[in-house]
Amino acid sequence: MFIDLLSRINRYRNISSYSYIGFGGPFLEDFRTLHSALRIKTMISIESDKNVAERQRFNLPTSCITISNELSGDFLTRHTFDAPSIVWFDYAVPSQLGSQLAEAQSLVSKLAAGDIFKITLNASPEPLGRPRDGSDLRAFRAAEAAKRLADYGPAVLDVDDVTTRRFPNLLLHALFSACKRGVSGAPRLYVQPLTAFVYKDGQQMITATAIILDKLDKDAFLAQTRLAHWPHSSLDWVRPRSISIPDLSTKERLFIESLLPGGASTDIRNALGYYVGSDEADAEELMSNFVTYYRMSPSYSRVLG
Repeated sequence: MFIDLLSRINRYRNISSYSYIGFGGPFLEDFRTLHSALRIKTMISIESDKNVAERQRFNLPTSCITISNELSGDFLTRHTFDAPSIVWFDYAVPSQLGSQLAEAQSLVSKLAAGDIFKITLNASPEPLGRPRDGSDLRAFRAAEAAKRLADYGPAVLDVDDVTTRRFPNLLLHALFSACKRGVSGAPRLYVQPLTAFVYKDGQQMITATAIILDKLDKDAFLAQTRLAHWPHSSLDWVRPRSISIPDLSTKERLFIESLLPGGASTDIRNALGYYVGSDEADAEELMSNFVTYYRMSPSYSRVLG
């Protein structure tokens, strides 16, 4: 969906002329995909771990990727963002939420009109901890969340905001606050939200994408990209869309896909004779998401070497 989104923005700006900056991980798969799909030729992978950076150099899928072995904060301090940029900061450590939001603000403050950024945060309330004295769990987590969010959080934080279902909303609003502060020194610029998704990847995560625009260019951008008509857009960052899908065997996936695109989630479950999820309500949501996103979801298979 990120590539689909960028392809639509390509109607407004030539995406192949952008630089891509992100956390590539040891295999740099997102770099390979973006280069192949969008012909982006200037790419920088930020990696703080020296050993992982060496793995990246070994696994380098294309010569247009530069490996930058440093912390993302240090990169932001020295990098000038002279060229149009797409930046994806994929944060994994939930205890560093406050510094991650501050870093997002710093990133946005350095970007120019037309630049695109994507921020991923851990959205599971479990890392907020548990009280050792047997006191109320939600009250404890609400206090811890308020501490981590600091000035980016709401003035009053409700204990229900730290439940699994509502915690992503809280983080999205905090991220929006950080990003809007990032453009506060540039009166002509504003942050235009594009997408916001919540999904489970071991733990619950939230990922949100936006573009920096001149306020005078808003109508032209929306008209040319037609993102208001794209079913996956979130142009206000009020609530992230769930895109978690069920964990299916190859046989299950092939069977379900044979019933699509016409089958409804309830019909598919009836055809299977069982549900796939922690409970029936969870399974219904997961299957409904699969019906919506199956064409964009990768399929993995075991391969014997």
